[in-house]
Amino acid sequence: MNIKEIAKKANVSVATVSRVLNNPEKVKNETKNRVLSVIKKYNYRPDAIAKSMRKKKTGIFSIVFSVHTDRIFETSYSQQLLQGTISYMSKKGLKLIVDTHAQKDLIDYYGSVIDSKIVDGFILLDLKENDKRIDFLNKKNFPYVVIGRNSKNNFNYIDSDNTSGAFYAIEKFSEMGLRKILYLTGDKNNPVTEQRNEGVKNAARLNNIKIDMEYANFDEEKAVKIFKQKITKTDFEGIFCASDKMAIAIMQEMRRTKKYFPIIGFDNIELAKFFDLTTVDQNIFDIGFNAAKNVHELSQGNKINSIIIPTKLVERESTKKFKRG
Repeated sequence: MNIKEIAKKANVSVATVSRVLNNPEKVKNETKNRVLSVIKKYNYRPDAIAKSMRKKKTGIFSIVFSVHTDRIFETSYSQQLLQGTISYMSKKGLKLIVDTHAQKDLIDYYGSVIDSKIVDGFILLDLKENDKRIDFLNKKNFPYVVIGRNSKNNFNYIDSDNTSGAFYAIEKFSEMGLRKILYLTGDKNNPVTEQRNEGVKNAARLNNIKIDMEYANFDEEKAVKIFKQKITKTDFEGIFCASDKMAIAIMQEMRRTKKYFPIIGFDNIELAKFFDLTTVDQNIFDIGFNAAKNVHELSQGNKINSIIIPTKLVERESTKKFKRG
């Protein structure tokens, strides 16, 4: 059955059947019920592809990771983010394409996807300070939402409050009476890194804490290498890592060497619970959920506001087992 045959069986126009399917409140009950009875009798299902072509919308969105395919599910950050994103999409009957692209021709990649008319919008990850994707998509006037911020913020974004989260971590060390902290941060010129660095510096200044900051690039091996070098050359009382993965790698090294320090991570990934790691929870699921919601709203032509998701400190044994001072 098609819409013309349904209209003939119900003795109404094609336009009336279309209204029953899309705007039933605009059709008289008697007419609507007659059309619906025919639809039910013949088990009619609208052609989703034809419908999307008429509306010029596919109901499909894309989230692109700037890593190789086999690394998407390496961390529970990606898993929790996708859980939040898919949770919204499934509730709205939408679809999500999960893709990777780690090459240099990013603009060509995004341009080809837009030209294919497959997706209604993008969720962008791995934001850079001067990100060429932003200027390109702004010129194209194509719907997108960024997870993260930079100094420009000429785009719609969803982000955790990285600055406050890092502040809470250093404040916890202050409450413990610690005054010398080794801080292993992320990549230089990375907006997330700079936001967390700002929180650390603010808390250190207010609480009279000395910070020994080292760029570990969110890399576990580099973090452990720095820890091993510092443990023989400097005097510190606690460790703050800008990611849980770095903190967990150092915890494993501490167990091997039997040299223990209070340690705090950032992210609150699933492994943090297993290792009893005190960490900053940035509500990754909520970030993914709201990113999906906002890009969907944008694709419908609705106005949206950028969102900063609050962070909180989750205390576990990696700090609890150390007495004050």
